[in-house]
This record gives sequence, structure tokens and C-alpha cells, in this order.
Amino acid sequence: MGGKVLGIPPPPQRHKPETPSQPIDPTQPSRPPATSIIPPELFIKICEPLTPDDLFSLSQVSRYFRDLLCSPNSSATQSIWRMSRLTFLSYPTLPPPSSPPHGTISPDGMDERTYIMITNIAIRCQFCHDRKKQSHIYWAFQIRSCDDCFLHRTISEYRLLNHYRMPKEALCGLPYVSPCDYKIYWKDHIPIVQSDYSLAIESDLLSVWMIQQKTKLERYMNTIENHEWEFRNEMTKWSYHNTLSLQEVKLRSSCMAEEIASDMKLDPEKLRDWGIYWYPMNSNNIRNLNEDDWNDWRKEIEAESKKILRKSHNKWYNRFSRASIIY
Repeated sequence: MGGKVLGIPPPPQRHKPETPSQPIDPTQPSRPPATSIIPPELFIKICEPLTPDDLFSLSQVSRYFRDLLCSPNSSATQSIWRMSRLTFLSYPTLPPPSSPPHGTISPDGMDERTYIMITNIAIRCQFCHDRKKQSHIYWAFQIRSCDDCFLHRTISEYRLLNHYRMPKEALCGLPYVSPCDYKIYWKDHIPIVQSDYSLAIESDLLSVWMIQQKTKLERYMNTIENHEWEFRNEMTKWSYHNTLSLQEVKLRSSCMAEEIASDMKLDPEKLRDWGIYWYPMNSNNIRNLNEDDWNDWRKEIEAESKKILRKSHNKWYNRFSRASIIY
């Protein structure tokens, strides 16, 4: 009978009595800030024996502790994280880097919590958070990113000058990374520097503006170089002798492949399948590549891309691809 007993009414359902909602009184004071409950001096004393991992755990206990430990503009917060970093961590020992020219970071530079997070705790990409992808620190942009997210958010000098016809003078103050002497810029910095460059031309102060930008960039890149050296020394302790060299070759070759694929309106994934997305090197074959090697590699990618375009008209190519593993 479908499990239903005839003649017996169902039991009455109990309804929870509705409580009338009380209107919010705007005259009532809001929740007091965290710093008014615990004085900053006392909270710093409480956090003295805590490691950075303990501080991250404490910041997730309640919103109250999160307000205390996640305030980048608070001197007490910065003091807590700085003291924990210098006491319990052997790396990094340098102070956090300053804000990059034309950057979107706070004028005071990277805060201590973010500094500890990208160097020791949050080893995933800060954009996709994919556990399977290996991430790298790019100090010039003050980020930790995987290769895919990095390529999506950056643009090369070659493409800015040749494709977008951007004047080279406008790039004189932009921070960059240069794997194998191939300058790559952060896309979010481009609109800011374009606006500053236009204002400098309108006010007829272009030469003065360029001198100021070059001075700021030189000072900033010297600071970044110190962080990169400290990072390399730390990686050497863990036997990553060739990782950074291979990463630079891989980054420049993949950037070139993305540029050519975009110009030819070709899916970059087909270049991966065809085996021409990364320069063919491995840990046993590391050498210094000059510009002639890279020009030959660009010609090879362009030639292979034309073959892919011709073969892509065939039906079999859309179903099968030639896999070639380089790394």
C-alpha cells in the first residue's frame, strides 16, 4: 500500500513560535574595536612565545583575534609578526620589501604577515590555490604564483612594444622580471604607468619624470635583488641547485609560445601537445643561452605553429595530438 496507513491521521506538525524581530536602534553603540578591549602592549606580550603557525591559528579562532592580527596598518600587529619571524624562523631575515613603483600594494610595502605567508606557510599559488601546481615567488611583483596564473597576469616587453606599440620611455620605471634577459611586466601596473606617462607629456616634464622613475626603479630593484639572493641561498641548503635556472628558461620559452599562439590565433594547449611550448632542456643539460639561441627557438615555434594550423584543418587532429614530454 506504499507504506501509508489509511484511517490514521498524520501527527500534527510542531511549529516554532515566531519571535518578533526587534528593530535596530541606531543610537546603540556598535561592537567596540579589538584594540580597546586588550591594550596593544599587553597583546604583544601575550604573543611573544607564539610561532608564526600559532599566530595564524590564533587569527582563525574569532573575528576579534583576526582584527588584532590581520591589520596591515597597525604598528602593534606588525611588531607581533616581526618578532615571531625573527625569533622562530631562519628565513627570511631581511625586512619586507617596499612598495613597487606604480604598484597596487600599500605605500608602506608588504606587511609582515603577508611576508611570512608567501615565504614559509602559503606555498600554493595565491591566485588559483591549486595544490597540484608548483608555485614560485616573484619578488619584483611581490607575489607567489604558478606558471599558468603568472602568464595570464603578465605581458612581455616584446609584446608591449611590437603589438601594442607602447613607447619604450613609458616602461622606464616599471618593475620587471627578466628570465634569460627577457623582460616581463605585471599587467596591473600598465594602466597606472600609462596615465603617469600621459600626464608627464602634457605637463612637458617627460625628461624629469623619466629620471625620477629610473631612480626609483633602480633603488627598488636593488632591494629586490637582495631578497632574491637570500632566497637562492636558502634554496641551496635544500639542494635546489638547478631549479631556478631551469625555471628561467621555462618561463621565457613559455612566454614566447603564448605570444606566438596569440598572434596566430592558435590554442597554446596545441603547442604543449606538439612539444614546442618549452625550450628542450633538463637538469643534466644547463648552459647559458644567448639571443641567437632564442631567435632560432622563436623561428622554430613559428614554423611549427604554421604546420599545426595546416594540420588543424584535418579531422584527425582535433581528436588526437602528438604528445612530447620535455621536462
